[in-house]
Amino acid sequence: MKNLFFTLVTLIMVLFVTSCSNNEDLVVASQDAQPVATRGVSVKTPKLTTYIETNDINPLNMGEYYFTGTEADKDYVVDHVILFASNIRGTVSTVELYHNPNQTYILNNRNTLVKPLQDKGIKVLLGLLGDHTGVGFANLTSAQITSFANQVADCIEVNGLDGVDFDDEYAEYGKISGTPSPSGTNFSSLITALRANPKMSGKLITAFHYGYAQYFNQNALNAMNYMWPNFGYGYGAPSGFSNSKWASMSIQYTDGYPSARQIQSAAQNYGDYGAIMMFNVRNYDASGTMNNFASRVWGGKTVSYTGTSYPKNY
Repeated sequence: MKNLFFTLVTLIMVLFVTSCSNNEDLVVASQDAQPVATRGVSVKTPKLTTYIETNDINPLNMGEYYFTGTEADKDYVVDHVILFASNIRGTVSTVELYHNPNQTYILNNRNTLVKPLQDKGIKVLLGLLGDHTGVGFANLTSAQITSFANQVADCIEVNGLDGVDFDDEYAEYGKISGTPSPSGTNFSSLITALRANPKMSGKLITAFHYGYAQYFNQNALNAMNYMWPNFGYGYGAPSGFSNSKWASMSIQYTDGYPSARQIQSAAQNYGDYGAIMMFNVRNYDASGTMNNFASRVWGGKTVSYTGTSYPKNY
């Protein structure tokens, strides 16, 4: 009886362990299955980045483009969405990361306005822009650089964003006296300080190649993931910056520039450039513009649109 008892106990334990192991396998399999939808956008080159004017357009609209002939929930076209834009504001002695009411609403409602894009494998970045205060990315003091880098890193971490993009416009450098002279060196120090922040580990740092971003030093260039040119096509990567991190094409969607023929021509010999950028994309079908380059840069693929349009409901 004793031996039988221990035999029964042993058998029950084996069955229990086997059952737990099977359940764990099911959990792992389920977790492994979840990212399948992201693989389409995560592996293709060049990446497609879109700037979304959040004052006008719901960012969810960028998740409605997929490669024709695939399941619409498994092979998305847009890789990066930039929420355009929050601002840098400051005085001679202070600097502030500012979100207008639209940006604030999106960040406060990220589970419904950001996470659905991320669940599709699309990386969502915080766009930053000057705000007419005379203080910008290129004329901060050492203390302000540290402060602003920390503010940005905290915002990215708290809101579960995938990175940050810099657009050095509208700062109105020289508007106030007593600030450092703006320079690429100063802007570079901000980029390297941000990259050194542990909260930015694995996060993207990108920039519009405009203003003092045209004069980054090599340390800043090394810290960047991507840069986008002033709108147009055929731009070569800046000296010291890899083609794999450069968008040789920047498309103004609403103005139709470059033209369809110019986009097609540039895409035909796109080479090893790592990205394409479109800005001012709206909440209606942009697949026609995307198809001017899609089949040429992505091995014959074409883009379809689901037809779902999200209104700006915030």
